[in-house]
Amino acid sequence: MLSNHAGLAINTVETERNTGPLSLHGIIDACIRGERQAQHQLYQQFFNSLFAICLRYASDHDEARSLVNQAFLKAFQALEQCKDVQAFPAWINRIAVNTCLDHIRKLKSKQTMALEDAPEPAIPSSALDKLEAEDLLKLVQQLPPLNRAVFSLYVVEGYKHEEIAQELGMSVGTSRWHLSTAKKALKNLLQNYY
Repeated sequence: MLSNHAGLAINTVETERNTGPLSLHGIIDACIRGERQAQHQLYQQFFNSLFAICLRYASDHDEARSLVNQAFLKAFQALEQCKDVQAFPAWINRIAVNTCLDHIRKLKSKQTMALEDAPEPAIPSSALDKLEAEDLLKLVQQLPPLNRAVFSLYVVEGYKHEEIAQELGMSVGTSRWHLSTAKKALKNLLQNYY
């Protein structure tokens, strides 16, 4: 009889602890303490936004999912460094972008290229207006990794060529060349798309 009563007490404590959602601050604190349920909750809460970021740099959904998992691993290992809970979404997004950039650096060929600034081709706005975001993402994923990375950093993230060059270890001219090449390829893909 005593063992049933003790079991009831344990279940009550767990039920009380699980009633009501934890705040982001509470989830982060629980993650720092190593609570798996809180880690799962944080993963669920931010997976979609990180997956959207990683898709811009990955060649497919599987690669993007792998990059998301790497980003979460880095975030969980460094959670104590995030002092401001309000800044957490931007902090974890930045980790995802950096994880993608690390991945791109690993893929980057070691060849040195002397490239001149190329004129950037214009993508007709009429073609872009007809395109859904998911379709555009599929086209961007068809680009080679460095072209895709430079295009995403410049067009989506708002980086300047100097910043991209520093992040990816290339010259400013090479960054501009990759953007120009990406835009040309997207223009061709768009023409074939319609």
